[in-house]
Amino acid sequence: MKKVSSVVSLSFMVLFLIVFSLPSICFSGQLDTKVWESFGNGWYYNKITITKSSNIISVWTYKIVTNDEKKEKIEIVKKEDLKKSMKYLHYDHYLGLWEIDCVKKLYRGKEFKDYDYKGNVLSSMKHFFDWNNIKPNSVMDKLYNKVCVTKKKQFKKK
Repeated sequence: MKKVSSVVSLSFMVLFLIVFSLPSICFSGQLDTKVWESFGNGWYYNKITITKSSNIISVWTYKIVTNDEKKEKIEIVKKEDLKKSMKYLHYDHYLGLWEIDCVKKLYRGKEFKDYDYKGNVLSSMKHFFDWNNIKPNSVMDKLYNKVCVTKKKQFKKK
């Protein structure tokens, strides 16, 4: 029993040293600016695949993960699956599919995928979350201004 606890302790210590001492591994590829447009610090939206149904816009986002976000995700995953948490040492970015109600100024998530720096999927989840209000100056407010407000202005010009 003592050997098992020593192995577990050593595993956590190695994980801690790797996460906190190595520089962040960055996504090696560049985002195609013809497809992805920035709307915040490390946030991009796919301007090509936006779909609209009534007042609802569906838009994919790409988020570059910071070191703090990576550490937080590792801790969350570690509670569920220690082996899987090791894969998150290479966590680089995630894609999220969002719906935005441009009239009511609401948003909800539909699908999320975590990726490592090589582009391998670490996890994937499809779920319709509840509608939430878009708070002023939030990331979602910035996205709303890009895909709803800017589009309205473009339509008025025609």
